Amino acid sequence: MKKYVVPMMVVLAFVIAACASAQGNWAERVSISGYLQFRYEGGDELPATMDDPEDFSLRRAFFNIAASAGDRTNVVLTLATFDRLEDVGALNYSTDDLIVYNLFIDYQINDQWSARFGQVPTYFGLETWQQSCDRLALERAMILEGDWAGSNASGFYFLGPSDRGVWLKRAGEERQPDVYLGVCNGQGRARDVNSSKNYTVDLKWERDWGICGVSWFDGDLTVGPPIGEQSRDAINAYVKFMRGPWDVQAEWADGTMFGFDRDGWYIQVAKVQEAKDWTPYLKYEELNSAGPGTPLDYEAIHAGVAWQLDGNNEVTLQVSDIDYTPGAGPTTEAVKFGLSWQAGF
Repeated sequence: MKKYVVPMMVVLAFVIAACASAQGNWAERVSISGYLQFRYEGGDELPATMDDPEDFSLRRAFFNIAASAGDRTNVVLTLATFDRLEDVGALNYSTDDLIVYNLFIDYQINDQWSARFGQVPTYFGLETWQQSCDRLALERAMILEGDWAGSNASGFYFLGPSDRGVWLKRAGEERQPDVYLGVCNGQGRARDVNSSKNYTVDLKWERDWGICGVSWFDGDLTVGPPIGEQSRDAINAYVKFMRGPWDVQAEWADGTMFGFDRDGWYIQVAKVQEAKDWTPYLKYEELNSAGPGTPLDYEAIHAGVAWQLDGNNEVTLQVSDIDYTPGAGPTTEAVKFGLSWQAGF
């Protein structure tokens, strides 16, 4: 059955477009966008527990279709593919094929309240929900999306930002924050395996100088043996300052997952070059975890530059200096590099 899901979604996309066309100019009711990221990564080897390819890859590709289904309703479908593979027990979570990444209904209840129902990207923190095409660094911080499933190096959203549930948004007025309240499976893009649900609260302020916010979620994550059902909870705070040529953002998260207490943070500084097409940046991050298995200390400095070739193409070169310390040591030091070409449409 699974092999038919994506083709059916593609057919659904065209049906949505056709329905919109039947009601008027389809171009006014349907928007199509997306981007592709091609990458070459290499450098020193890291421990075998970490996914460490050295090759050319199609790192990400997203295809978004948003269709108006009325004055208050939009339907959003996102198809995606990644050069990452995770097999997390009962989740059978694979990202090497074309997948349904987002599929939800967005309904405007009134001027202040709106709702999203379906497979929805999270509002947690900053980098987790921030689109990869808008991020300077090649990857999200380890504390948010470390991708070694079931390990002490897993970030809170190693399954990706999307989950299945319902979210309510209350738009802030004057200096009040936007408030997001959610109930979801907590299993990423997989079905739930029990009746327990995850609960989320996100507060986000927009200011003249940038944005800031706090987030919280609590629930569980269930995967196959020997991991089973585990508590998964976290709190997050972030700030993004944008004034003049400087773009500075910092984020911190703390919580538990897979039996490990983990916390981490990062700070990123970018210099926007006036009348130039390139932006240099520097990012420092840490991840610390401790639990019944092997504790972990992870530190990294990422230095890079992003060239905006034109309105649709961007090339990013990044070099990372990484210290990885499991338990009492020894520390593995590695220098990694990545060259990424992103094309948007």
